[in-house]
Amino acid sequence: MRSNILRNFGAIICVAILSISNSFGQMEFPEDKVNWKFTIEQEGDEAYIIGTITMVEHWHIYAANLPEGAFSIPTTLKLNKSSKFKTVGGVIEPKPTHFYDDIAEEDLYYHSNKIVMKRKIKVLSEEDFEISGEFGFQTCDDDHCLQPYTATFKVKVKGVDKKAEETKSLFENAKGDEVKDEAGQIYVKVDDEWHPVPKGNSAAFYKKYLTLIGNDEK
Repeated sequence: MRSNILRNFGAIICVAILSISNSFGQMEFPEDKVNWKFTIEQEGDEAYIIGTITMVEHWHIYAANLPEGAFSIPTTLKLNKSSKFKTVGGVIEPKPTHFYDDIAEEDLYYHSNKIVMKRKIKVLSEEDFEISGEFGFQTCDDDHCLQPYTATFKVKVKGVDKKAEETKSLFENAKGDEVKDEAGQIYVKVDDEWHPVPKGNSAAFYKKYLTLIGNDEK
């Protein structure tokens, strides 16, 4: 009798373990359906935080910029605030796929396969620093949606020389071949290159001097 009870108890335990194993085996996780990688593209004090998002076949995430009143959960790309940079605009994303769901009676806007999302920033720090942020989404297929998920990320940013950036901007916005910065320094442009005019020299004289030197070198 006792051996039978033990055998039955053991069988029950085995069934329970198999049932739990099967349940875990059937569970679906958002991070298994969506992969992401964050990098940065930077030129001077302007930079873009780049999120490369890849979804497995038949799965999608909703657009970041949804119409007002939409019931879908938008994808988010948040940057934690810092005095070392400021954001410029919102999330930049490709044009999403549009589909009208007859059952939900709602317009759906979503992305599938592989996309790139961006956030533009202006760098304010002269020292290198790190930006941290959050990537949030809900992923669905044609039958069901998984619970919303939020991942954290970090990217390294190069600090910028404010004086150099101001001078660069001065040159880019120049309407002629002479400019003066806020400190009163005059620059002249000769052969597509800008040169600071030494004290005691006029812009006209220094341009002529640089032109003669350039011709001699040729």
